[in-house]
Amino acid sequence: MNNSELNNLPPIKLIALENETVLTAQLKVSTRPPTDIRWVKVLEFLRSNNLAPNSRKLYERELKRFLGWTQLHYHELRPRHLALYKEYLRDEIRTDAGKPLSKSSINAGVAALKSFFKWMCYTYPDIIATNPTLGIKLEKVPLPPAQSLTPEEMERVWSALELLGETKQRDTALVHILSHGLRAGEIVELNVGSFDGKLLFLPDTKTNEPRLVPLKKESREVVAQYLRSREERSEVLNCDSPLMISHHASYKGERLSYHGIYFAVEKIGELAGIVDLHPHSFRHTYATDLILLGLDPTHARKLTGHHSDRAFRRYTLRGEQQAAIAAYYRAIGEEEAE
Repeated sequence: MNNSELNNLPPIKLIALENETVLTAQLKVSTRPPTDIRWVKVLEFLRSNNLAPNSRKLYERELKRFLGWTQLHYHELRPRHLALYKEYLRDEIRTDAGKPLSKSSINAGVAALKSFFKWMCYTYPDIIATNPTLGIKLEKVPLPPAQSLTPEEMERVWSALELLGETKQRDTALVHILSHGLRAGEIVELNVGSFDGKLLFLPDTKTNEPRLVPLKKESREVVAQYLRSREERSEVLNCDSPLMISHHASYKGERLSYHGIYFAVEKIGELAGIVDLHPHSFRHTYATDLILLGLDPTHARKLTGHHSDRAFRRYTLRGEQQAAIAAYYRAIGEEEAE
């Protein structure tokens, strides 16, 4: 191109980009590394399991920590890698207070991995043919005692319910259901159709096995009255209507959430003067009472939905202890005094 042709070209104009800042931000986003494909599987695992919010949070934290520890892909992992990771949890990880992790915390991390890799082997056998966590043992931890409420504490709970206002009828029904060993997450999923007037049917549970829970007469009458009161307030109930509903201003009439149950029980605990009352307190109490009543442990486990004998052992231990104490007093002739 000669000089005359260059002179005939139109002048170059510079046009300012109105959203230059936005474009720059978009360019930065586009240059970020892609999401770790391993994490995609973790998210799928979390979505596919019926996990309570606290369990989901724990699994997510532990699996994120593991993926931060190794860059190996799932098919590259071997039992020796998991053994090294367990040593890492024991020897290098510290709490916010600077202390080593407790055996229970180490077990929580290992249990999360065991659950995830079991799911991976079942869901993606083409990626992982053999579970790398099978040979990894949990730390031996003394079985914690059952955190049961005493009869006197239960009396205080019933008295505290009388002090409630708008939520009194719902929370009374809630405590009656909790007192039959249901987990908070299981109650969230209950519909009106789950209650047939005598039994509660739980199709989805923590152990992935359906469960029938018989309610005692007083409890089923309380639940039935709670449902009648909702109909009397012109609420249209059907089989799919939530059994427990929220009274929160933002969610009024909607399904009572997991956190809503915890908040309701916490408030009852404050009124009853019971420190750290939580929904599981009633589950512990129910399981312990079943054993003290002399119910066969196998039947008791079926009612509570405990997955393993070891998890239920804390309740049978107390029952055996109480039976031994009673036998001792009978042997020394102090049965009446006792």
